[in-house]
Amino acid sequence: MRILILGASGFIGLRLAQYALFLGHDVTALCRREHIDAYPGACVRWQLGEAVPKNVAVGAHCAVHLAYDFSGAEGAERSLFGVLQAVDTLCAAGVDRQIVFSSYSASDNAISLYGKTKRAMEKALLGKPGVCIARPGLVLGDGGIYGRIRKWARLLPCIPLPDGGRGLTPVISIERLCKETIALATAPTLPAEANLFESGLRSLRDIVLDAARENNRYPFIVPIPSGLMLRMLYLAALLRLPLPVNADNLAGFLANQNANHRSTLLNEIPSVVPER
Repeated sequence: MRILILGASGFIGLRLAQYALFLGHDVTALCRREHIDAYPGACVRWQLGEAVPKNVAVGAHCAVHLAYDFSGAEGAERSLFGVLQAVDTLCAAGVDRQIVFSSYSASDNAISLYGKTKRAMEKALLGKPGVCIARPGLVLGDGGIYGRIRKWARLLPCIPLPDGGRGLTPVISIERLCKETIALATAPTLPAEANLFESGLRSLRDIVLDAARENNRYPFIVPIPSGLMLRMLYLAALLRLPLPVNADNLAGFLANQNANHRSTLLNEIPSVVPER
């Protein structure tokens, strides 16, 4: 297949592009840079808000939308309208199969800016012919939020967690996510929705401790009330302190405790923490 990956320089996008190339697909990566390290395929310079070049769209069988701008409210708005514009452009160009990545945190009760933006995106696209909304859980790998958590878990002797890390979160390994995404792209029919995470949720405490044990570290968990930690993260943002998560991440995590998405994975394969 000829597959377009929009947002291919990110953690998921790069790994997906590498995996699709490995399987023999013709991949075109669209991102803000003309070259992506560790990626030998073709790159097209593009960013949210710009029109997808017509010559790129012609002949493509599937597009995977992963681009998102994390620069606050303006970035969220740019992401929402940029993705919707790209979907319509590609549809008009004859790309009849598109996978749009949303989030487990996307719901009508979302609190985080990210979750609200992704839910607005879903509402605009759900039911649109040829479009699948894909909701991954926390992606276990060497990038993204988990990659940042793993880095700090290997360094700190004590790790503060909201409410001791009792909150639950869905997970999927980056390897499994790539496999499931390509399976959707090549399936006989494209579902309207796909929830890509293990059916069994894992506690934040276990996720952090597993990340630390990869490097033979056994940190002490410091429980902090979630409301207090949320205020601390807002303060950290004002002071521009580099932390693995921000207030919006935590707000989304807390709201996710009431999420009702159910995994659509057919074959359960536990997502182990991948080796580097």
